[in-house]
Amino acid sequence: MPAEPDRRLGMVLGLLGAGLIVLEGLLEGIGGVVFLAVGRSMRALGFLDHALLLVVVGLLMGFFAFLGRSRGSDRSLTAGAVLVVLVIAGWLVLGLASGILALLGSVFVLVAGILFLLSGR
Repeated sequence: MPAEPDRRLGMVLGLLGAGLIVLEGLLEGIGGVVFLAVGRSMRALGFLDHALLLVVVGLLMGFFAFLGRSRGSDRSLTAGAVLVVLVIAGWLVLGLASGILALLGSVFVLVAGILFLLSGR
């Protein structure tokens, strides 16, 4: 069975998941700006800090999801491993399970990473 449809599906799921994580970060950034406008500066810094982290991690996941689509099986295998490690580290350390959009996006990215791992062998 050719691995091309698996890689295409992995890229779509990975980019969708990364987009959901970035969207969660943008929504938290808006919440941080609202708290800053109200005068709750410490709470605003926490929201803005987490928002920046979500946007950066989401963009990084999107890059590796796009990279896994390439023709080489070694790139697909590497992108899958990086995506799986990023999702697990995100759940344990970075707080990707804090919002429903980030949680759903990280599940999509995890499935994409598993698809890349399976299509890379």
